[in-house]
Amino acid sequence: MRVLLVNAHGADLARGGAEKYVSEIAAGLGRRGHEATVLSAFPLEHDGFAGETVVLHATDWRGDNRRRIENHLGDLVANPSERLEAAVAAARPDVVHTNNLPGISTAIWEVCRRLDLPVVHTIHDYYLLCPRVTLQRRDGTPCCPHPAFCRVRTARLARWTRAVGDVIVVSDHVHQRHERLFPRAAFHLVRIPTTPLGWAPLEPPQSPPQTIGYMGALDRVKGIEVLLAAAAQLGEAGFVVQIAGAGRLRGLVEEAAARGVVHYAETVHGEAKRRFVEATDLAVLPSTWEEPGGPPYSVAEWLAAGRPILVSRRGGLEEIGAQFAGAVTMECGPEGLVAAARRLADSAAWDELVRSIPAPDDAAAADWLDRHEAVYELARSRWVGVWARSASAL
Repeated sequence: MRVLLVNAHGADLARGGAEKYVSEIAAGLGRRGHEATVLSAFPLEHDGFAGETVVLHATDWRGDNRRRIENHLGDLVANPSERLEAAVAAARPDVVHTNNLPGISTAIWEVCRRLDLPVVHTIHDYYLLCPRVTLQRRDGTPCCPHPAFCRVRTARLARWTRAVGDVIVVSDHVHQRHERLFPRAAFHLVRIPTTPLGWAPLEPPQSPPQTIGYMGALDRVKGIEVLLAAAAQLGEAGFVVQIAGAGRLRGLVEEAAARGVVHYAETVHGEAKRRFVEATDLAVLPSTWEEPGGPPYSVAEWLAAGRPILVSRRGGLEEIGAQFAGAVTMECGPEGLVAAARRLADSAAWDELVRSIPAPDDAAAADWLDRHEAVYELARSRWVGVWARSASAL
């Protein structure tokens, strides 16, 4: 099978979860004898795919305001251009699997329909509903859709959904938020698996827990301000708060570290990441946005390391308390974080929670890839059937 994987930032591991997702699918398909090609809107910083990657634009919107504006205009126009059609046709795919689409737009779905290609789409965020993709303003307040602009933008993007036969969702929450946009598609819930991290065995967390760790983007939507606001009370409760990552709120984290409120390890990779994880007893993801993943990769990695994690009741995170042992939901805000951490300071409750986390299993990754292959085969068979019925009608 030839699969074209389409994503705004390709398999760029410097970006985020959608890129890791694309990288793992591409690598897994290759191991199973399939042929994968990646179509990226923007240049790559750290390509996680050893195969062929085609890049549409010369610049990245994060460092080019003109490209940023062109992205937003492209969403409104959603034009199935000849250039986009040529890029898809050149890959000669049997199935096109689209992911995040800034810089490409849903026009690619219409391109695929014209080329008689089945489309599978995975929803990783709220791009189809919100130009900010987070449903939040920059200040962290809920983003109330503009009655004209957001409605028109969503309608323009959604007009090509007839070409999408199958939609993969990473949580029930994401399914519910997007179901109305894909009235003809079949939905498939495929959660991110908890798989081995490839490290030597880690030391178990201390009992009772003494360190609370966050690792990821230093951004408002991830709840960094919530964690910093709770840090002093967590310190009074006997916890050391440590943070690793980079992002727009790095300055706030550095200020807190200078005051001795938290320990800041900057961005960690490789052996430094392993040491950071091993030095963490209890992880935390205090997101303030409707986190799409149920779970996101960050939660899956902490659980794979044998570390319990506190997650806010937001979006897909609210589902994982019942789905993944070791994930504990908490009320949003600093008070909820502190209260949840205090409850886990009891050694008996903590030890029971740590023991409940199952060992990561390679079979989970194989099953995850199996399910994607099954969706591809279903998409192909359904599309051939539609084509055959259309041909017979003529």
